[in-house]
Amino acid sequence: MTIKPNNFHFKEPFEELEKIEKLIIHHTSRVDFTLEKTHQFHQNERGWSGIGYNYFIEKDGTIFEGRGLHVGAHTYGYNRKTLGICATGDFDIEYPTSAQITSLIDICHYFMEQYHLQPKDVLGHRELEGFDYTTCPGTLFNMNEFRTLLENAQVGVSKA
Repeated sequence: MTIKPNNFHFKEPFEELEKIEKLIIHHTSRVDFTLEKTHQFHQNERGWSGIGYNYFIEKDGTIFEGRGLHVGAHTYGYNRKTLGICATGDFDIEYPTSAQITSLIDICHYFMEQYHLQPKDVLGHRELEGFDYTTCPGTLFNMNEFRTLLENAQVGVSKA
């Protein structure tokens, strides 16, 4: 697994994460949002410093750093102790690609190993208290099946 850096300008300096207790899975809820479009949307439409996710996965499975190991802006009230991992796509109307699922498994395993997390610590945005109004990461993204894949997968990871 390779995590590619981004070349983005953020409006404010980053804060270090306090402790990572959970991994939060997201989708862009837009079929055509790339890493760049998401960064621009978060800056220009949401008024944030830049892309809110810690890591971002394109349809071809390429993993990019968003905010990396810094406080994100992906799940209000949970950003200081979680990593937000977003896959591009609208998983209410399309399934994630097999390349995205493979990359999600790889990056989740990487951080699960680093921070001593279990599959039960990998949650969909909608599974967090106070977020039952959202379908994120999409109605076609079954978090229970994904956690089963995490339990059964054996992967090797490294950071570029």
